[in-house]
Amino acid sequence: MRKLAIFAFFAVCYLYAGRASALGVSAGLLAGNGFKDGYNVGVGARGGITLPMNLYLGGSFLYHFGTTQNVGGSDVTANVWLLGAEGGYDLGIGPLTLRPYLGLGYAHLSFAAPDACALGTCVSATDSDGKVAFWPGAAGLFNLAMFFVGVDLRYTVLLDVEDANAFGTFATAGLSF
Repeated sequence: MRKLAIFAFFAVCYLYAGRASALGVSAGLLAGNGFKDGYNVGVGARGGITLPMNLYLGGSFLYHFGTTQNVGGSDVTANVWLLGAEGGYDLGIGPLTLRPYLGLGYAHLSFAAPDACALGTCVSATDSDGKVAFWPGAAGLFNLAMFFVGVDLRYTVLLDVEDANAFGTFATAGLSF
């Protein structure tokens, strides 16, 4: 019975699947994980347009909640958010779209620790900085009529920052107009 239900599900998906790399505007949400402290769990949004030659132009925003660690009895937090433009190429394989892409934009890094006080003098340990970032990646999207679901894999590189690059995996879902 379970095998029949799985077969029926995939048959319905195949029959109602939209053509891959459909032209037009798309918008979706992202949720996943960046595999480095400061990134960790992240959510975001992506929107763009696929042109007639299968060229994708768009943008994305990702907010990583980062991490909080107890260091010497004090909580230290760090997080990253990214905003930028993306360009890619849509490859259609049945109802599946494979989109290799490259993103370029702004990354904001934040670091906060409680004030440290000694001999009546307190020092703030809060800092934030903006950096240029780029992220090569690939998205695999399964189209169902005007909806899509898929996965997004990317490697984020922050320029002029030591040890801040991270691999991330995200689930994505959205609409094609």
